[in-house]
Amino acid sequence: MSNLPLPDDKSKASDESKIADDSKASDETKAIEELKAAPEKLKHGPAIEHSSRVHHKKHKKHAKHGAWKLVYADFVTVMMAFFIVVWVALFENVSKRDELDTSCIEPLATELKAMIQGDSGLQGGKMPFDIEYSKEGLQITLKDAGEPLFQRGGTTLSDFAKKQFQKISTVVMKCPTHKLKIEGYTDAEPYGGGGVGYSNWELSSERANTARRELILEKVPIERIAQVIGYGDSMPSMPDDPKNPLNRRISITVIPPKMGGSVAMAGMAPQ
Repeated sequence: MSNLPLPDDKSKASDESKIADDSKASDETKAIEELKAAPEKLKHGPAIEHSSRVHHKKHKKHAKHGAWKLVYADFVTVMMAFFIVVWVALFENVSKRDELDTSCIEPLATELKAMIQGDSGLQGGKMPFDIEYSKEGLQITLKDAGEPLFQRGGTTLSDFAKKQFQKISTVVMKCPTHKLKIEGYTDAEPYGGGGVGYSNWELSSERANTARRELILEKVPIERIAQVIGYGDSMPSMPDDPKNPLNRRISITVIPPKMGGSVAMAGMAPQ
């Protein structure tokens, strides 16, 4: 007998060959499908990567923009704190500067008011005195409130004014360490000399100096006079009626010793 393969062996070999061919065809099909899908991957892949890079750049950009706001907020906070500290310091200094020792001028004001109320000659007409506190001390103002203080357009004191200066000198002597500032004011009635001639400026200054001399005659020491100033008609007490006689006045400010050293000589010097 010959050694030819049995029919069963031939069938088995044929089946194996067929399986191999099918596997090869399947692999080829998968490869083709992968090749077909490759363009889609190439199409979408870079877009996703590009989107990621853009998002990262935007995030960094926003981060940079937010950083300056934090720095600016810190700067504003520091400046606000600085100005608050400066304001508090200035407020304390101003408060201390404006503090007055009123231990003497308060009783002085009370006594002068009592003297005015006890003068029957002052009760029938307009009150010629104003007594008030200013930032410098106690301000006593004597004004034309019916009885004239000076002769019209002149610098000579009336008898009425001299009696009032006696009251003033009596009370200011109660505070011998307090300096005095004397100020003269007129109404707006002009002189005929024009802008370059004799005017209310000269008149107010000379009246203030007359008041200074009257206080010295009443035994007020000359060294207590700190200032003698004439304001003319530049500071009326009645701005709506500048020619009113009440604008003609003499003010004497009693300055506590604490502020006496800061008062410089100004206006007309004592003579």
